[in-house]
Amino acid sequence: MRNVLKSVFSKKVSAAVLTAVMLFVSVFSMSMIASAASFSPRLSAPSSSNKYYYSNLNVFYKYGYGMPNCTAYAYGRAYEILGSEPKLSWNNAEQWYDYNKSNGYYKYGQTPKVGAIACWSYDNGGGHVAVVEKVENGQITFSNSAWSGKNFYLSYASTSDKNAGGNSWWNFQGYIYLGDFSGSTSTTQTTTKKVTYTTGTYKTDVDDYLNMRSGAGTSYSYVTSVPGNVTLNVTKVSASGGYTWGYTSYNGKTGWVALDFCTFVSSSTVQPTTAKPAVQPTTAKATVQPTTAKATVQPTTAKATQPATVQPTTVQATTAPVTTQPSNDNNNDTPYMIGDVNLDGHVNVIDATEISKYIVSISTLSDVQRELADYNHDGEINVVDATEIQKLVVGNN
Repeated sequence: MRNVLKSVFSKKVSAAVLTAVMLFVSVFSMSMIASAASFSPRLSAPSSSNKYYYSNLNVFYKYGYGMPNCTAYAYGRAYEILGSEPKLSWNNAEQWYDYNKSNGYYKYGQTPKVGAIACWSYDNGGGHVAVVEKVENGQITFSNSAWSGKNFYLSYASTSDKNAGGNSWWNFQGYIYLGDFSGSTSTTQTTTKKVTYTTGTYKTDVDDYLNMRSGAGTSYSYVTSVPGNVTLNVTKVSASGGYTWGYTSYNGKTGWVALDFCTFVSSSTVQPTTAKPAVQPTTAKATVQPTTAKATVQPTTAKATQPATVQPTTVQATTAPVTTQPSNDNNNDTPYMIGDVNLDGHVNVIDATEISKYIVSISTLSDVQRELADYNHDGEINVVDATEIQKLVVGNN
């Protein structure tokens, strides 16, 4: 009788376990289907009020490298697709694929799939990333943005094209798969009510700071940073680059701020805020200490002054104005131009590549080279410096 009861009990337990497993599989499968069905291909530009592209949720926007920019767009699109912060590289486009491959955050491969990030590197440094929106009838549809180009555009390629539609000097690295969206059939785009901005009183609606610029656009120079919940009087309004800008003043400085990150209060004006924020962003240059050692750089036709050794600083500038002038002012003793990292007398994409290699510890730089690599004078050598040099190179072509 004991063996019979044991057999019956075992059968009942097995049946219960099987039922639970089937229930889990069913629920998991339904969850995967729901996830896949939630994907909507983006075939038009995101609104300027879309938080995934135009707020500090987007790390590239936060540090002053928002759209038009392929990395800012792809990062925002990934955030939009996942609904949570993507684990993608914060560096240049050509580093995205290997960064993900090294860290194992997402699956990757050579087959185009909906919702994947396509990655390319360039022959002479630099790269591009785009997002796969559709794979239909042997054709891939990508959504893109490009620095100094279009804020948003679509491109197309054949599924049989090993370079995925890239130019002849592009090297296709592969796709980063954010998830499985193969079952998606939705083509509906989210619509956002258009906001009309007028002159009047606004309050900044940001978690940290909103940059004020000298003109209505992200290409204009940085003036100051305005913290959150500050009242501003806006006397002029102008639309540019996907934003609506308001001319205002803060702490004795005047300039333009993006009203997309402000809340409209009233059409009348009030006494502007003059109190300084609790923490002021710094724009100070790193302190340069002279040495008595002879210069180790290549001689020039002009008499070289004594080289300088840059002392590291622990203060990082939130946003610093960028110089594009040769480093021959009174604050710099190096007879080379800022950005000329390889000391060949030119500032080009090779210098940006040298900075990128230094950042990931592939190569080392001398004291003079490190001084020249700090392109924006914020006391640190990082991807911001490499990106600024790339912008300079593109602007001079």
